[in-house]
Formats: sequence, structure tokens, C-alpha cells
Amino acid sequence: MPLVLLVDPDARFRASARSALSALDAVDLDETGSLDDAAASAAATRPDVVVLGPSLPYPSCLAFAERVAAAGSPARVVIVQSAVTLDSVREAMRRGVHDVVPLDGSWSEVVAAVRDAAAAAPHPEEPGRPAPQRAAVFTVFSTKGGVGKSVIACNLGVSLATMGLKTVLVDLDLMFGDTAIMLDLKPERTVFDAAQSFDRLDAELLRAYLTCHQASGLQVLLAPVRPEDAEVVTASRVGTLLDMLAMSAEAVVIDTAAAFDDVVLAAVDRSDEVLAIATLDVASIKNTRVSLQKLAQIGYGEGLASLVLNRADSKVWLDIGEVEKSLPAPVVARIPSDRLVPRSVNRGAPVVLDAPRSAVAKALGELASHVASRVKARS
Repeated sequence: MPLVLLVDPDARFRASARSALSALDAVDLDETGSLDDAAASAAATRPDVVVLGPSLPYPSCLAFAERVAAAGSPARVVIVQSAVTLDSVREAMRRGVHDVVPLDGSWSEVVAAVRDAAAAAPHPEEPGRPAPQRAAVFTVFSTKGGVGKSVIACNLGVSLATMGLKTVLVDLDLMFGDTAIMLDLKPERTVFDAAQSFDRLDAELLRAYLTCHQASGLQVLLAPVRPEDAEVVTASRVGTLLDMLAMSAEAVVIDTAAAFDDVVLAAVDRSDEVLAIATLDVASIKNTRVSLQKLAQIGYGEGLASLVLNRADSKVWLDIGEVEKSLPAPVVARIPSDRLVPRSVNRGAPVVLDAPRSAVAKALGELASHVASRVKARS
């Protein structure tokens, strides 16, 4: 039974939290008024979830989360604040916090966050049983649309699957994902359905929400069909879904929205490598440089990001060597332009299968080989 520790010097907050969280089935509740007492309690009782209330200073909450992680505690930390900003969420994720939620009148977001955190908390392995191997995770990233990110993610996933690697592709462009179209898949089950079933979700049930690309064997978690369904798929739930998928595959490829939000950061936070996609135009190059600098500023340091130059043979009066020097990450692939790509998208047939001898398919295959080498290095 999960143990939830409530921490806040305000006894009224703790009492209200107890009342709200009592609606959760099979949860034990404990409480304390200070972070020092909470640290001692976390070491002694090893709670599954620690809820830090709004009366506590936010920087102290972040420091507490780091202390808990450094001590090897399995506890997931949820911070409750009167006002939540995207910057505060980013900083919290970088420091190992599971979720940051506002204190609304209904307590609904707090209850949902604690439920998600309890479901995500690790459980002790049986004695003598080795811990399962976690998949290598690769996030295909760009905050600018139109750079070919989804095409690269789909072809990368298909290539890895045809190499014999157990691969899952996750479409996290939650409002406008196109993976289903590009792979000619019928979206009968999506990430929205998985998020809706979160209370009873486990690794086996999650597999039921994956759609198989029959030509390659790639398993795909598709984006919601309707843009409004994206609201259900919160960053904390995305993180838990990715953690579950990473325990049942060898490689996870994540296609992200053209955004810099908490869902994208949940993917980046779990990535072994971020594949930043850029094209040879000034806007894309500037956007990529700023995005990578921002990732570095919020704690995702050197070595995480690699560059993929798409349409790298475009005649646009830019020197590719100078472009590469201007971007703060190594180039791991150069994908040429080819009319076969839009044709393959329209047919729902990845170009690596539709025209495997083409220059663009070979370049995508070289990218897949780079990724596969990272996967095999983990085993």
C-alpha cells in the first residue's frame, strides 16, 4: 500500500489534504510540519510520495527533492504551489521533482498528481531477481515546425525495428501528431486512452494501447485523434508512460511537438540522446541554437543533444560547414532532399521501406545505425 507523506507547517493545509486524498483507494497517509522532519521520516519510513505544501519556500522544496534523490529514496516529490509557471515546472523537473501543481478549490489536480506519483513510484524487486534493463530513449526535437521531424522519427523507428531491436515509437505531438498518417495506421487506441486508464494502468495493459506497424514490427503509441484530448495527457502522466515503455523495449523513439513545454521536457528528461532537427535556413538554425542553449541553461548539459541536418544538400547559399560550427552540438546525420519523401508520406509508407536504395533512405539508415550503437552500448 503506497505511503504518502504530507509536509507543510500549516495544519489546515495538512487537514484539507488528508480529507481530499482520503478519496484515493489503498493509500496510507502520514504528515509532518517541517522539511527537516520530512527528511528524517523519508529516511526511516521510505514513503512512496512526498507532498510539499504551499507554505514552504519553493527553493527549499527543490533542495529537499534533490536531497531525497541523492539519498537513494524511491519517493516521488509533488510540490503544491499557489501559482505555477512554466519556468517553475522546468526548474522542478530538472531537480528531480515528479510534478508541480496549483492548489485549486476542488483539490482535483493535487489528488491526480498524487495518484500519478504513487503509480509511478518504483516497487522493490523480488530477492535474487535482476532489475529489468531500461530501454535507450531518443527524443526527436525541434521547436520549429516544418523541419521534417516526424518523418525522421517514423523512419528511425521503422529502421530500428527492422534491425531486430524491440522498438516503440511515441507520438507526443499531442494536438496535431501525424505518425498515424505517415505509417498508415488506424488510431483505434492512442495515448489519450492510456491516460484515461491511468488509475489501473500497468506495463501489460499499456502494451494493449500500442499499435503495430505490420511491415516492420514497430510498436507505436499514437497521438490523440482530437486536439482537445491533449488536455488529459499531462506531463506527469507522460513521464510515467515513458518509464513503463522504457522497461519493456530496447529502444524508445519519441516524436515531439514543435514546442518547448512541460510535455517535451518530460521526454527530454528521460532521454539518452536528443536528436535536434535543423534545416539549412536562417530561421531554423537560429531556432535550433536558441533551443539547445535553453536546454543547457536549465540543466541538460553537454553530450545530451546531437544534430540532424535535414535537406542538407539544399542549394540555399549557406555553407554547411559554417552552419555546423554555429550550432552547439555534434552533427550525427545529414539527410538529403528527395521527392521520394513527400510521396512516401502521402502513401503512408516510410521511405526506408518504400525506396530503400535511395540516398535519403541510406542516410536515414546511417542515423539508425548511430542510434542502434547507443542501444547496444547499454546492454
